[in-house]
Amino acid sequence: MAAAIDLRVHQLESQGIKGGALADHMLGHMHDLQRIYETASDKLLADLCSRHPGFYRYASMMEAMSEKSREMTAAGTHPYGDEPELPEPLKQILLQLMSSAAELERGFQSAVDSGHFTEHAPRLMALKRQWGADLQKLVREFQSSNISLAAQSAVQQAVKGMAERIDRLG
Repeated sequence: MAAAIDLRVHQLESQGIKGGALADHMLGHMHDLQRIYETASDKLLADLCSRHPGFYRYASMMEAMSEKSREMTAAGTHPYGDEPELPEPLKQILLQLMSSAAELERGFQSAVDSGHFTEHAPRLMALKRQWGADLQKLVREFQSSNISLAAQSAVQQAVKGMAERIDRLG
């Protein structure tokens, strides 16, 4: 997971994408980063950061953003501070969608970078179709839920950016 995050950070940085824009492009990797934090020892985490500088930059950026979010929540200024957490079924569908979007973006970019896009196109297009079906499932689940419009809008904004990037790459 750290190597995949590292690769994607390098891909994006080579395109001039940094800072907040990088965070937007890396939304699909948040769950992987969280899993690493939950399972890796301090020693392993230090080793991953040393071997994968892109992973280190992403992890550092996400730590800073998380701290800022905690500060805003404590001060009562967080824009989504009053929103309840998504129900577990919706959260799982969203996490899967974000993870597969990250895999797709990384795969498309790697295929383009390799100069052999046509060799990878059938597999990537199948993944893209599956992602589209998963996106429609998420939309149906949100439409049938009682999630606030503000929460739906926040999720829609994040997913829209992913969909646009996937369409551009594929």
